[in-house]
Amino acid sequence: MQKSYLPGYPSKSKALSNFHSVFVNSTSFNYSIPGRDTVYNYHLPSEITKFIVISDTHTNTKYTSTMSTDYDFMIHAGDLCNDGYLSEIYAGFQNWPTKPMLFTRGNHDYFFQFDHFKRVTSRPLHYHQKIGNLFFFSVYTQHGNHKSALKFLEANAHLALNSKHVFIVVHNPPYATGGHGANKPLSVTIEKFVDNHPELNLRAVFSGHNHVFAAFKRNQLLYFVNGVGGGYLHFVHSYEQMGERMWTTEELHGPQAVIYGDDKSYGYQYHLDSYLKYTRTEVTFEQNKIIYSIRDLDTNMVFKTYEETF
Repeated sequence: MQKSYLPGYPSKSKALSNFHSVFVNSTSFNYSIPGRDTVYNYHLPSEITKFIVISDTHTNTKYTSTMSTDYDFMIHAGDLCNDGYLSEIYAGFQNWPTKPMLFTRGNHDYFFQFDHFKRVTSRPLHYHQKIGNLFFFSVYTQHGNHKSALKFLEANAHLALNSKHVFIVVHNPPYATGGHGANKPLSVTIEKFVDNHPELNLRAVFSGHNHVFAAFKRNQLLYFVNGVGGGYLHFVHSYEQMGERMWTTEELHGPQAVIYGDDKSYGYQYHLDSYLKYTRTEVTFEQNKIIYSIRDLDTNMVFKTYEETF
């Protein structure tokens, strides 16, 4: 363990915060900002017991500013911003709990050709991160990047071989019941990788983009859409017999019909539940069990849980 010094990113407006990130392989570190006396310390526990997943906050800090800190670290599945300006990035990170966060870029986190998030976080589009006995693949699939995502996953699969729990984080959902629908090229990409690597302890795929909460299950692997962290809500939809959309404003349960030739309904046969609520997913580890608790951010109540034994 050694001290790390972070270069600052000064903002022009006093209303905006400076955001700094450090990524280390050890579980204990400290760092300081040049010109300031404050030294920040954080120690990840030797045994991870809980992490949370949120997405599509879209600069809205209503829920993150009041979030409890009873977890070890956070996953953000993209769309922190609306347009990807640096000012939005700085503002979007204000009032966040002081816990580590793994971030996957969404479509709104780009501003045309300028990748400001790479400047701020020093992360490439695709990356992997090991935390204790957990292993995360983070991939970006906008602009046709699903092919490079599969190439990255295949090239690095061996690194996750000895991890007890493996997760994939991607902004665009492989399966979805929200307004954007599913992403069939991404679905096929994830399915190929999963089917090619039964030796990995894959537990779940986390995503956002569609502003609903939805859960799917294919071949015992759970897929969660967590795109309701602060942006406007989409509608949950299924299909009638004639292929016309049937809109609801609350929830949907069980397998749904897949309409031939309609990619947005791809994977509907794997559907478990959908809810039109602002939510986060809390992932808790118990002996031989993972519990996924879905918390309503408006009431702070857990309204749904999924369990996975191993």
